[in-house]
Amino acid sequence: MLTYDFGKREKTSLYEYLYKCIKEDILSGKIKANEKLPSKREMAKNHDISVITVENAYAQLIVEGYIYTKEKKGYFASDIGSQYIEQKPKVKYEKKKEKKKWLVDFNSNHIMYDSFPFATWSRIMRQTLLDKENSFLSVPEKNGVMELREAIADHLQHFRGMNVNPDNIIVGAGTEYLYSIIVQLLGRDKVIAVEDPGYKKIGNVYESNGVKCLHIKIDQRGIQLNELVESKADAVHISPSHQFPTGRVMPISRRTHLLKWAINNKKYIIEDDYDSEFRFSGKPIPPIAGMEGKRVIYMNTFSKTLAPSIRIAYMVLPDELMDKFNTKLGFYSNTVSGFEQYTLANFISKGYYERHINRMRNYYRDYRNKIIRTIQNHPIYSKVSIEEENSGLHFILNINKKIDDEQFKKELQQNNINISGVSDYCYNNLDEFKHKFIINYSAVSEENLKKALDVMNEALSE
Repeated sequence: MLTYDFGKREKTSLYEYLYKCIKEDILSGKIKANEKLPSKREMAKNHDISVITVENAYAQLIVEGYIYTKEKKGYFASDIGSQYIEQKPKVKYEKKKEKKKWLVDFNSNHIMYDSFPFATWSRIMRQTLLDKENSFLSVPEKNGVMELREAIADHLQHFRGMNVNPDNIIVGAGTEYLYSIIVQLLGRDKVIAVEDPGYKKIGNVYESNGVKCLHIKIDQRGIQLNELVESKADAVHISPSHQFPTGRVMPISRRTHLLKWAINNKKYIIEDDYDSEFRFSGKPIPPIAGMEGKRVIYMNTFSKTLAPSIRIAYMVLPDELMDKFNTKLGFYSNTVSGFEQYTLANFISKGYYERHINRMRNYYRDYRNKIIRTIQNHPIYSKVSIEEENSGLHFILNINKKIDDEQFKKELQQNNINISGVSDYCYNNLDEFKHKFIINYSAVSEENLKKALDVMNEALSE
């Protein structure tokens, strides 16, 4: 008689536990092929369970082919060739370690919880459900729902000075997905230049799609044109409005020369308008795509201005590439849910996005000023200087003495402070970026900042 310990079933139902036990015995060979199993009544009596429980377990085993029945003779184990079935060892699930919680994390650029317009967003979501209930039953257009593309085009015209055709906009789930689309449009045989130092994931994504990347040094005005020309790259990926990690802004003269390079040589500029919404002094510099649209692919995302979990990004393609997308990649399904797209479209078109950006710009300007004042009023200020603080949600803290950058970071980490240097984002060994550290301030409290500055000051005094 087969006997199983039902005390080991934990939260598993009775019939499922019995089914698993018999199945494992058949697979392991403990129950031989064509061996007769106990009747339902015998199995139930032996384990003090109901006949229905046994019946359900046997029924599942029959459906999956582990046992079979003979009329008036009972249940028998199937010959499943278990000797050819690899028995996978049971893997004990180990709970992942919780992500380390830093006292201060200067690498984090997430926004403050209370800065997201939850009430407005939820109200628009409810209204969208009522207004667009029929639209949820249809598949979104391949490059995004028209309402969102029209809202984005209107936003770009009013706030970035760009005259954009909504049909040239592609909406996608994050910029990384859009990078892969760009690779397919340009061709995997092309060479793309990226900034050095720069956000390393950009080059990683391109290279993972089979494209060769060249890392071109930047100077105070952005990517170096002479090196770019000599590189023979087919396209260049830049963040001219707020370069990461240096925070530098490309002046109009460099933008003009870069655009001439693209037009004269039939190259493409991939303009990542990263952090352009958060400029705190002077007027925002118009994007290169607003100067000329035939050789520029414009990209932006709502992850930074709204929330990282809202994985909605977009790019504006020149006519030639948009035609190519429609012809060769038109079979793609859109990667963002229609519900989220309609909600965001309403959020933008009804003016909530503009008000949110203005509120966040004022909030972060004031918060940046508090953070900088805290540094200026601390003893550490005699040993450091602040650079590129006029735009974006990070600035550079320059250490005005020679230090071992790695040892400095290690000592801070031992005191529960996480920080990265600009040199961490260099592909080549660029000495000019040593002793410069990135301060993402958007989620750093003043109280914890003072504690971090005490640790940093002590480390610099050694």
